[in-house]
Amino acid sequence: MTKNVWARCMIVALLLAMVAPVVAEPLTYDPMDEVPVPTGVEKALTKLGRGLSNIMFGWAEIPVTFDRKLKDGRPLGYLLGVVPVLGSARMVMRMSTGVFEVVTFPFSDRDINYGAILEPEFIF
Repeated sequence: MTKNVWARCMIVALLLAMVAPVVAEPLTYDPMDEVPVPTGVEKALTKLGRGLSNIMFGWAEIPVTFDRKLKDGRPLGYLLGVVPVLGSARMVMRMSTGVFEVVTFPFSDRDINYGAILEPEFIF
């Protein structure tokens, strides 16, 4: 009689061991769940900082453009003739975008207009 009860307990334990992994749900961790949603003031200050950065470091578009084109394998004539013009145009575009963001940061719609205008958002 005790062998029969012991065998039944073993069968129940084996069945539970096979069913338990199916029932168990793995734990997942998403770090984005813990990041708070930025407020309107934080978005405005980010826009101001981005604008100031674009004004102060807009000149760096010239050497950055030269470096990118050099790594692309462009010829020397292209690097000396076209790249300074292209870098200067990007510099003017980045600096004018910075002025626009500095001037408009307190007046923008808090829900929509705080995204970056240029990509990459910061030059460095």
